[in-house]
Amino acid sequence: MAGRLDTDGFADYLSRIQGKLPATVTAYVKDCVAFDGYCRRNKWKLGAGLTRPRAGLYLVERTGDGPQAEGSARLGSRSAARLVSALKALASYLVFTGELAEDTLAGFTPPKYQRPLPDYFNSDELRQLVCAFDDAPLGKPLLVRNAAILHMLYATGIRVSECAGLDIQSVDRRARLVSVLGKGRKQRIAPFGDSAAAALERYLHHARSSLTAPDSHDALWLNHRGGRLSPRAMRDVINQATIRAGQLKHVSPHKLRHACATHLLEGGADIRLIQELLGHESIDTTQAYTQVTRTHLREAYEQTHPRSGGKKRG
Repeated sequence: MAGRLDTDGFADYLSRIQGKLPATVTAYVKDCVAFDGYCRRNKWKLGAGLTRPRAGLYLVERTGDGPQAEGSARLGSRSAARLVSALKALASYLVFTGELAEDTLAGFTPPKYQRPLPDYFNSDELRQLVCAFDDAPLGKPLLVRNAAILHMLYATGIRVSECAGLDIQSVDRRARLVSVLGKGRKQRIAPFGDSAAAALERYLHHARSSLTAPDSHDALWLNHRGGRLSPRAMRDVINQATIRAGQLKHVSPHKLRHACATHLLEGGADIRLIQELLGHESIDTTQAYTQVTRTHLREAYEQTHPRSGGKKRG
């Protein structure tokens, strides 16, 4: 039936025209397929459903306490904000294909949600985690690789997807800079220090060559078959490091990124520099880390200062 969602075309538009990352493309397509089903139930063409009143009613339906459509779960505030972004992208796509004469969702804003504070990691916890594979023997190339990955993630604050996409040419080993392709296919440069440089050199000199295969090409991080290491496999590296370090708390890849930002702030780095380093579109996203450090400072004060009125020192 005319007016229904062309998922392949929409996904291609999101990727090539809007520069969305694969995970975002997948999420947006899933959201819009569900909205397409909503339009079908109401006997609307897809474009006819993309008005601010009808999209608003759908948002109320998906976030309310009433029954949800089969296969759909009630959305929290963050997911609802993403849904609005997906529908706005869909409206832009239909204008691009000529199915809509104008962007009918222009000015339609996502609901506000309270961004959770990033977890705080102290220096000892981070050292144990990042150095979990530092004692790997040269005869264990995958473990040597793991050590280099952990040091690079913490040193640069780059996302796991960005780290997995690195090529050998992405790294300037002499200047200790890495060129990263981030969200929206925007390029940025991130520096790294001594520890990451040493771990990287160890991997490149002693481990990578034993992992290479015909399809390795220029990928920096290789799996046991010689192919490019996937973001999912990189998350497994962090899980293994958590176990080796004896950490009790769950460590997601983003927590290494959070730790990099928080520790830079504590060391006196300018917040605008951190925004540039992490590739944040908005300074508001980076500002969350200032709240983390203030919260940690308050907790430390209450636990240690004799006149704080908090916990007494032992």
